[in-house]
Amino acid sequence: MDLRETQSLSDQKRSCAALGDSISFRLVDEFGDAKPYAGLKYELFDSEGIKHSGSLDADGFARVDGQYAGPLVLTITEAYQGADDFYTAISTRGSYPIKLTQLQVAAEQTLHRPIGSSAKTGAYRASSEKAEFFNVEVRQFVQHSRHLPPAAKLSKPVPEGWAKLACNLAAGKVPSFGVGLLPGKHYVLEVRALRAYRPLISLAPTFSAINLYNLSLFATLSYGDFGQVPEDPNAPKDPKDPKSQEPGGEIKFPTVGTVGHVLQTCLACCQEPMRYADAKTVNYPVVEDVPYSKRLEIIPYDPDLYQNEDDRKTPSQVHFFNDQRQGMTDWVNTDTQAYATHDDRMILIAIRGTAEKWDAWRDGDAEQVPVEGGVGKAHQGFHEGYVAVKAFLTEYIERFRIGDQRIVVCGHSLGGAIALLVAEWIRRNYDPAVILYTFGSPRAGDAEFVEGAKSLVHHRIVNNNDPVPSVPVPWMDTKKAVWITGITATVTGGVAPVVGGIVFGAGLSRLGGKPYRHQGEQRYFMPLRLPGNQVSSVLWTPGCEGLEESAMTQLCYANVKNNDTPDRSSFGVQVMNGADHTMLGGYIPACWATFRRWQDAQASCGTVLTAREAVNMRAQIKSYSEALEKWQKVQQEEYPGRSIETRPNDRATALQRRSTMSDLQARQKEIDSAIKHNEKELDNVKNTYQNIKDLEAKTLELSDVYGDRSELPKLQDHIDRWFAHVENQALVRVAQIPQATTSSTA
Repeated sequence: MDLRETQSLSDQKRSCAALGDSISFRLVDEFGDAKPYAGLKYELFDSEGIKHSGSLDADGFARVDGQYAGPLVLTITEAYQGADDFYTAISTRGSYPIKLTQLQVAAEQTLHRPIGSSAKTGAYRASSEKAEFFNVEVRQFVQHSRHLPPAAKLSKPVPEGWAKLACNLAAGKVPSFGVGLLPGKHYVLEVRALRAYRPLISLAPTFSAINLYNLSLFATLSYGDFGQVPEDPNAPKDPKDPKSQEPGGEIKFPTVGTVGHVLQTCLACCQEPMRYADAKTVNYPVVEDVPYSKRLEIIPYDPDLYQNEDDRKTPSQVHFFNDQRQGMTDWVNTDTQAYATHDDRMILIAIRGTAEKWDAWRDGDAEQVPVEGGVGKAHQGFHEGYVAVKAFLTEYIERFRIGDQRIVVCGHSLGGAIALLVAEWIRRNYDPAVILYTFGSPRAGDAEFVEGAKSLVHHRIVNNNDPVPSVPVPWMDTKKAVWITGITATVTGGVAPVVGGIVFGAGLSRLGGKPYRHQGEQRYFMPLRLPGNQVSSVLWTPGCEGLEESAMTQLCYANVKNNDTPDRSSFGVQVMNGADHTMLGGYIPACWATFRRWQDAQASCGTVLTAREAVNMRAQIKSYSEALEKWQKVQQEEYPGRSIETRPNDRATALQRRSTMSDLQARQKEIDSAIKHNEKELDNVKNTYQNIKDLEAKTLELSDVYGDRSELPKLQDHIDRWFAHVENQALVRVAQIPQATTSSTA
């Protein structure tokens, strides 16, 4: 500290204005450029509390003369005055309006200087101007900062004592915020860029590999807690806990894998999240660098600013829904969990799948009930979850949807079924172009519901031997066991053989109701065993049900006893815990492999399917078709004229001999339905062969991989950032992609 500084800090007497000091300063971005801050209005308070107002010139510079001796405080608080519709909307919205300043918007238009960059910095400019250099942040200049990211660790911060001393000398006439400076000097203040990451998500209705992968991660995130600390910010401070906060203190999200940690601790601070819920493996989303206000927002908790009671809720109360059951005897709460967040383009909703033991009982509660706010009927257990979460989502959408923001919904397992009901309700009431991605979702609605929702954009992902998409199985939605044995679904997938079991189409009609149906465009992960003991995975649309139903057929066959219903409890546990059904062990790896495969195929102008994979797939479909034909022949021999009554008595079962005529007629109806379904499936197989042919010839456009985000001018920078992670180059993962298609995406 030189003599001038020592005198300024130690002189307690009032100085004469005529003998006043001077100061100059310049604001620059992380590359030393001052133009982003040209014209900003500032206020400089001296140690007597006198305010000196002005504006930065075209090169971000200002000089102020005639202050009292002693430290000064610089603030830049002018409210946003621009014409950007989004910035105007968030600063004037009815709920949680943001105290947006011109300085914040200016800092959001600048960029972070990459580590190791050779570009000039603010320090270089300070050296050339013989100025004092410091790193500063927007939050230091403004009064309201709860909506901004946490304070960063700056390499050369302004000493905090200067501003505190100015406040003491001015006896309350100086703001409690601002950057402290000393007189008689010239400063270059490098303002940290105000940027954030957000996941690359396409809002085009067509399927894209980027949505497949990124939404698999954010659907998995729904299994985590919200992670808010403290949960109750108004609770009294615990004197025994040194880490406890004063009431009304700032909220943090320290726990890795929680919703708040991923969205606010990581993405809002330009960090790439690695884990979701209780995941042990690392998965990075593909992210883009955006202005901070255009991130996936977590609303600020600021009771001093927001006086409206509805705006004094904590982030967890606004973004997180958890209708947690209080034990096995609680039949009021549904254990549904979901979160919602938003940016300038969309509202993102993710709904949790089966997580607790009693969820499996709700999965099996397949009585049909009228869809609230829609048409047709739905699975009662899934419908209860939909009704429970609807009020939360209604409030969220009506609070935070701006203009024609797209709404994107995703969910896994039970969460996918609830997400379907939610998305159709949103389509009818808020966004006709809502986009839905589900992973391993069971059937949720009957034929009438599916017909009414036929315009809903739904990309339905099914993984290999995942049995859940075949739920409800026959015994779940009928009061009477309807079990038809035979040989079906012998598709092996080239990995695990599937043996005979029930006829997959029979019995899906609830007695007195319409049959459950799937809605949306199915895409199926088909594993293929190739020469050299190599296993690849192809995502495609088979056009027939056999592959999707084969897992349930195998599971039912293993559990069925005496051609009756399986044991509910053990069967439900097996269904929900199958490896191919989990997100961490099944869907995320398959989504990652498909994303990489499509990246490479697009970059090399190759096809999605290799020739040897096509041969393998045709062999599997041929095997399946032959099994269907064999079953059909057996039924024609067993039931001449499709009637039990014409079946020879010596071939009838003991149960049939004891059955009443009405029982036989009901069973005949089921048999006839199964045979018709089998005939329809044989016709579908013909289209499946054509799908393989089309896939073998298909080349990918950039939009197939990245959707509407393919238009981003710096898309390759975002891809390079993602690919640079060693986890995205690990041999164990790359091995899932045929060698003929692998190449660097960098």
